[in-house]
Amino acid sequence: MIPMHRPDAWGRDITRDAPRAHLMNCENKEHLIMNELSVFQKGDGAHCGLTDWYPECEAALTAALATKKPFSTGWYSSKKEIASAIIWSIDGDTIRIEVEVSDDFDTEGKGYADTKEWTVEAIQQCIDKAWDTANRDLDNSAPYVGFSVIDDKESWFETYLMSTGEYDTPPGDYYHWWGWQHDENDKEEGIPDPRIPVATVKAFEEWAHHWAWGQERFDSLTIDGFTIKPWKSQPPAFEDPNDYVGMGWTDDRGRP
Repeated sequence: MIPMHRPDAWGRDITRDAPRAHLMNCENKEHLIMNELSVFQKGDGAHCGLTDWYPECEAALTAALATKKPFSTGWYSSKKEIASAIIWSIDGDTIRIEVEVSDDFDTEGKGYADTKEWTVEAIQQCIDKAWDTANRDLDNSAPYVGFSVIDDKESWFETYLMSTGEYDTPPGDYYHWWGWQHDENDKEEGIPDPRIPVATVKAFEEWAHHWAWGQERFDSLTIDGFTIKPWKSQPPAFEDPNDYVGMGWTDDRGRP
């Protein structure tokens, strides 16, 4: 997943060529030469995460850090995760790390961190920090609340999806309707697995809605040998239209 066009925290375009383009506007001519670490563009830059770079990528990054001169890895991706990152410096002083993540619903999350320490360890710490921020951003932007039903053998049994109200159907390519995802005959959408008792289904639905709205203090519910659990550790932070009034987001009649 390589972002194509998007602004950073200051509204500047952070495409693959953005660091080079920004350098062209610098007044200090000594900063006009940027070391492009093209090895990061020859495939996935990292294996399981964003900091376990392949040997040739880590060697190029280590060499660039030793020079303390402007450089850019360009956007590189992880082989195992739906995540990408860019590491770059426009002035040979501050290094910026940006991370972008996504999920099966095409939700995007973005995060960044800066450091003045030109070491591999400092870069890795900043990537972890930016990744955490990106994941929180993704959670806050997610248009769904997902739940898994586990059987008495601790195996996945069923999936239940709730919409936050933004989409009529789940975005992305993996899910095609809200509610229960059992699709044995590919005809009845939103019908739960018939092996789950009807009363249990209704109790699970009620519990899921309460949990999604922060009205449930337990993180799971077990009935008849089945357990429903949320995908996330915390419910989404739904926006309150009343908050818009304090922000000045109102119409001519003072309504949010």
